[in-house]
Amino acid sequence: FEYHGQCDLVLAKDAEFADGLGLDVQIRTKLIRYWSYIKNAAIRIGEDILEVQGSSSDDDREVSNHWLNFEHQGKAATIGGFPLTMFDDHIPVHPKRRFEIDLSSKYPGQKIVISTFKEF
Repeated sequence: FEYHGQCDLVLAKDAEFADGLGLDVQIRTKLIRYWSYIKNAAIRIGEDILEVQGSSSDDDREVSNHWLNFEHQGKAATIGGFPLTMFDDHIPVHPKRRFEIDLSSKYPGQKIVISTFKEF
């Protein structure tokens, strides 16, 4: 495909999400030779923002590379009032991390999940 490249994309936008709280999901791609991958993903619910980025750096093996409301490695139990849970498989060589936003309080059985593996 000829359209692969490095850019920022709006994946989803819903101003009426959760009775007007609002939802934005944006991704940033990175070009590698002749293909690209999602380097960052950001979710805004209400006034809260979660940004997640994978990393292949040895320095980032012990901690997840994320920002909560622009604070690197920020701690929060919720985003936009919805429970936020962070999972880590604790494999030191190639850690895989997962971030889950549980929407069940407003949308039963629904979640937003972002996973990282190395730089992806």
